[in-house]
Amino acid sequence: MNPLFLSGSREELSKQMQANYDSLLDTTSKWAEIVTFDPDPQTGITPKDVVWRKNKTKLYRYVSEQGHKYRTPILITYALINEAYILDLTPGMSLIEHLVQQGFDVYLLEWGDFEWEDRNLTMADLVFDYIALAARKVCQFSRTDELTIMGYCMGGTMASMYAALFPLPRVKNIVFLAAPFDFSDAGVAGTWIQNESFDVDKIVDTLQLIPSSFIDLGVKMLNPVNNYLGTYTRLWKMLDEGMPIHSWKVLNKWVNDNKNFPGGSFRLWIKDLYQENKLVANQLRLRGRRVDLSRIQASILLLAGEKDHLVLPAQSRAAMEYIPVKDKTYREFPIGHGGLVFGNVAVKQVYPLISDWLGDRS
Repeated sequence: MNPLFLSGSREELSKQMQANYDSLLDTTSKWAEIVTFDPDPQTGITPKDVVWRKNKTKLYRYVSEQGHKYRTPILITYALINEAYILDLTPGMSLIEHLVQQGFDVYLLEWGDFEWEDRNLTMADLVFDYIALAARKVCQFSRTDELTIMGYCMGGTMASMYAALFPLPRVKNIVFLAAPFDFSDAGVAGTWIQNESFDVDKIVDTLQLIPSSFIDLGVKMLNPVNNYLGTYTRLWKMLDEGMPIHSWKVLNKWVNDNKNFPGGSFRLWIKDLYQENKLVANQLRLRGRRVDLSRIQASILLLAGEKDHLVLPAQSRAAMEYIPVKDKTYREFPIGHGGLVFGNVAVKQVYPLISDWLGDRS
């Protein structure tokens, strides 16, 4: 019965009001216990082996009990500021698990936790000394001379830099998930960052290692009501309606589990991309070499979320213009930034699209 419209005798009304009050207290008590005391759920548990290390970075190869149906291996990269387990969040809601079950040979380059000694790492360092070496290792372990690269968010942008600079081993396919290319209109983030008062050099020179709290605050303030209030009201509603809360818990863990950003990489990300838009202007240089997206020869799958306020769909769609290959596909889904890798739309629509598209090209 709708608690706003009570009817009946005085005694019946009293019982209904007491029942509603007891339900409210019970739900609120459960909510407070979960928010305050519940341990974080396990994430990133698809079986894997560490096959290569460089400093704090690890290259994982996922274990496939049924063997590999497809010859072309997949190397996955992701954003520097996040944890990789968003791509392997929980059984039944894991892009990596899905790809392994479909018969793909899957690798993940996990960055590790950036600390003070990593403050000077530049994006050039990460592309040349980490992604490029990992790509070679993938091909070595899988005994092939070509691979697929899949990049989520910033990881996709960095994957495009690598593919534009390194012709070998051959990048056969690239899957971009909510990856920004054109920063001319970057939404609310662009309004802040592209303001002349946002002095990235001063920020980096002062902090050197950009703390995770700095990034976390900036990201959450792009949509403060949803991030600071909506997250917890959704949990209360799920408890009140008796819905399973495991999905809320694993996603909430990831949202609040951010990493420090090396100042050397932060400077390029903000100054060269957000503020000067050098990637699509064909002006970006890494170690003196120009990153020319037109040199990419891979088949391209671009996926974006219509409701993504972190990476606007147009920022991703721009790659259709700047990467002039014939085999390229662009798809938008009615979801936000995380919805491409987490949630019902991801599981039922995005995962199958990716595996089907790659299956035809692997």
